[in-house]
Amino acid sequence: MNSKHIVFVCRNDIESIPPILNSIFILSEMGHHISVISTFIEDDIRGLLNKKYGVQFYLMGKITRGKTLLTTLNNNRRFRSFAIKNMSGLSSSADIFWLSGSATALSLYNATICKKVEYIFSCHELYGHSLFFKLVVKKFMLNSRLNIVPEYNRAQIYRQWFQLANTPFVLPNKTTLLFEKTKGLNAEKYDVVKITNISKEIKEQANGRRIVLYQGGINPSRQIEKIVLSVKKLSDKFFFVLMGKKNEHLKELKKILPELYYIDYIPAPFHLHITQIADIGFLSYDYSRLNHIFCAPNKTFEYSKFGLPMLCNDVSGLTSTVGAAQAGLCVDFSSVDKIVYALLQLEKNYGEFRENSLNFYNTIDMRRLHSELIENI
Repeated sequence: MNSKHIVFVCRNDIESIPPILNSIFILSEMGHHISVISTFIEDDIRGLLNKKYGVQFYLMGKITRGKTLLTTLNNNRRFRSFAIKNMSGLSSSADIFWLSGSATALSLYNATICKKVEYIFSCHELYGHSLFFKLVVKKFMLNSRLNIVPEYNRAQIYRQWFQLANTPFVLPNKTTLLFEKTKGLNAEKYDVVKITNISKEIKEQANGRRIVLYQGGINPSRQIEKIVLSVKKLSDKFFFVLMGKKNEHLKELKKILPELYYIDYIPAPFHLHITQIADIGFLSYDYSRLNHIFCAPNKTFEYSKFGLPMLCNDVSGLTSTVGAAQAGLCVDFSSVDKIVYALLQLEKNYGEFRENSLNFYNTIDMRRLHSELIENI
C-alpha cells in the first residue's frame, strides 16, 4: 500500500477522543504521513508521535469548554479560522483530510475549504436527539469521500436518514492500543505507586470475592443502583468497584452498599491499570436516545482486553456485540432478580465467558480495518 498524507482535523483535545488518537497511532505505524490540526495534545504524547512516527502538529492551544453560548461561539470562530488557515496550507500535499466529529463540523460549517478538498468524516455519536447537530452532520456526510461510524446499526440509520449513496464504514471503538503505547507517559496524570496501592487495597477488601467493576459516567440513567442492589444480595460472592467522576448520585449508591469501593476519575487509557484487576465488567444504557440504544462503548473492548465477562442490559448495541459473542450476559435490568441470576451464571461458567470475552476482543483487527478504510478512499 502506498503511503498517504492524511491530515486529521479535530476541534477538541485529541486525547478527549480516543478513537481518533488510536487511528493516528495505527496509521502512523502503517507508514502513512500524518498531520494533525487541533487545539491541544499532551506534550509527552505529542513528542512520542513526532519523534517515533514523524507526526506533525498544528495546535491552536487548549480551549475552555464554553459555559455560555457566547463562549462556545467564540471558541468555534477561533478554531474555524485556525483550521481553515492550516488546511489551506496543507491542501497541496494532503491526500485526504479526516474531519473528526460534530464539534469540528460545526466549526467548519459552510467553510469554502471543505468544498475544495476531499475529506473523510467520522461521526462519533448518533444525533437522533438533536435536529441541529443532525443537520450539521448531514451536510458533511453528503459531501465526504467516506463516512465513518463506530457501530453497525448507526451506519444503516445514517444511510437511511440522509439517503447516502454508500453505507458508512464501521470502525469500532477499540482503542486499547493506547494503553500499550502510552505506558510510561503522562506521569503527571497518574501516580503508578498510588494506582498500585489502590489495586492492592481493592484485592484485600474483596478478600477472594469476584470484583465487579463499573467505569464511566455515574448517573441514574446507567442503572448502577440495580447492580449495586444485586451485589448487596450476593455480598458473600461479589465486591463492587465504581470508577468515575464523583457526583451526588454516588452518595445514594454508597447508602445502598456502604462497602462499595469508589475510585475517582482516572484519564483514559490510564484507568485500564484498574480495569485489569477486575473479574466482571458492568455496562448499561437507557432507552432515551438512539445513541444509547445503538451504543458503541469503548468499555466493551476495555473489559474484553483483559478477558472480563460482561454483565449488560439488553439494548441493541450490547446484545449484538457482547451478547452475540457470548462474552457476557445481556439481561432486562427492570428486575434485580434477573441481574442476580445473571451474576450467578457468570460465576458458574466463568471460564467459558472469559474465553469468549478474549475471543470477542481478538476478532476485531483494527490494523486490517484501517487498511480497508484507506483502500476505500
